Amino acid sequence: MLRFEHPDLLWLLLAVPLLLAAFIALHVWNGRLMERFVSEVLWPSVIPGASGGKRGIKRACVLFGIAFLVLAMANPQVGTKLEEVKREGIDMFVALDVSLSMKAEDIKPSRLEKAKRDVSALLRKLAGDRVGLIVFAGDAFVQFPLTADYAAADLFISTVDVESVPTPGTMIASAIERALESFMKDSPTQKAIVIVTDGENTEGDVLGAVDKAKESGVKVYTIGMGTIEGGPIPIAGPGGAVDYKRDGGGSVVVTKLDESMLQQIAAATGGTYHRASSGGSEMDKVFEEISKLEKTEFASKQVSGYESRYQIPLALAILFFLIEPLVSERRGRILAAFRRLMPAAAVLAVFVLPNGAEAQTVRGHVKDGNKLYDRGKYADAEVEYRKAAEKDPTSPVTHFNLGDAHYKQDRFEEAVRSFSNSALNAESGTDKGAGFYNMGNAFARENRFDEAIEAYKRALRHNPDDEDARYNLSVVRNKKQQQQQQQQNQKNKDKQQQQQQQQDQQGKDKKEQEQKQGQEQENKQQQAQQDKTREAQRKNQMPKDEAERMLEAMRNNEKLIQKKLQKREGVKVRVERDW
Repeated sequence: MLRFEHPDLLWLLLAVPLLLAAFIALHVWNGRLMERFVSEVLWPSVIPGASGGKRGIKRACVLFGIAFLVLAMANPQVGTKLEEVKREGIDMFVALDVSLSMKAEDIKPSRLEKAKRDVSALLRKLAGDRVGLIVFAGDAFVQFPLTADYAAADLFISTVDVESVPTPGTMIASAIERALESFMKDSPTQKAIVIVTDGENTEGDVLGAVDKAKESGVKVYTIGMGTIEGGPIPIAGPGGAVDYKRDGGGSVVVTKLDESMLQQIAAATGGTYHRASSGGSEMDKVFEEISKLEKTEFASKQVSGYESRYQIPLALAILFFLIEPLVSERRGRILAAFRRLMPAAAVLAVFVLPNGAEAQTVRGHVKDGNKLYDRGKYADAEVEYRKAAEKDPTSPVTHFNLGDAHYKQDRFEEAVRSFSNSALNAESGTDKGAGFYNMGNAFARENRFDEAIEAYKRALRHNPDDEDARYNLSVVRNKKQQQQQQQQNQKNKDKQQQQQQQQDQQGKDKKEQEQKQGQEQENKQQQAQQDKTREAQRKNQMPKDEAERMLEAMRNNEKLIQKKLQKREGVKVRVERDW
């Protein structure tokens, strides 16, 4: 990135074309004077050895010298560096919903694209505040930590997509909790969370997370993306055709904005809720409310600073001014050789110099990232590495260092992707092996032993002398065997428990059978006793009122049994959505 500290001085560059016009006019005027003095065919005799080409070179040196001197005075600045400065502001996390339902097009161009534009517009309005981004679906991840480097933040936002979070669903609670965890605990600044979502929460304890935010004094602002009527979710069908998301029954899913949940979240924490529209700018209202929050002075190391490079144009200006008096106006062999080399030099300058400047900027970002990495500031180092990767996406060193930064932050999925890019772009076998070696380490940390083994094997194929890869390969193989053994032991344990349960069930069935036989025997005895009682009643002629009491007791007992038989326990059915 290039800028000038004093851009107003660039107007002085207009002097260059004016001087060029003056030189041309002077050349024409001299020619006419010579024509008046002597015929053109006699010029070689009158001024032998005069070279119009060398005269042009001398004047070009003057023009280039003036141009580069003006550029040096304007002080070109390239690259970035982190500087500690005092700022006043708040700490704010933007939680952006990237679930599949955000692809719905009930607001144009889509819910997600509209949300990304609004967040970028908010970044352009901020001044002094630190902002971070959390993307969430069925889980939540910190896309970038709190920073005041809004240009880098905007770059991250442009890359967000529904595939940024692999877990389907919508868990707003996870986004709030991740934001609360990511705030700087020792920072006295006012804190806020801006949630941009369609509100279709599918799981998680949202109210519990809101209570935590309220206890921490964090205000939550919500922006609803979508319409009450809703719309289908477009997905890529076979052959590139557009299809729509369907549920388990094959019906097209219609996703609708759920405002009630978002209104409750905002009201509980002292924030506000706004509904997005296709042509509206709800972030302006949120920015106005955030601007009213109490600002706190803090030291920030995320501010982008620029390094002066006036030395380069100044040196070129001095060089051209030194060359001008050394060039003679007489014709010579050196000029002829110079003329032959000028086209090649021009082509070389066109193709080499921009790339060289670009490479220097990339190296500057990598160098700054390495310094931050060595100091243990892995999130800040990641920002610098991403800037370098943006300028040169094929740099294996940049992707390798970016993978290291992800690895140190326990973001192993992203580390695997970065190491993979490094290995694919590397030219030497050693560099490729190093990329695959670190891929194996990242897979091993996630207990993905099969992928780790394959990565270590590829590392050894490119670099057979890598003893670390060979050692780690043996360690991971042993861990895989232990895992398989543990799984087998668990299966055996489960099988034993199942057999024990079967034995217990058999014993229980046997006991129940014995109880049933005893009950039948008891029933037979009771029946015999009843028969004797009835016989005695016939003989003794039981009174009528006593017989009625016995019948009433039997009826009541029968009703109690019927009530017990009619009781049933309900079955809870959980319906899960992956959008």
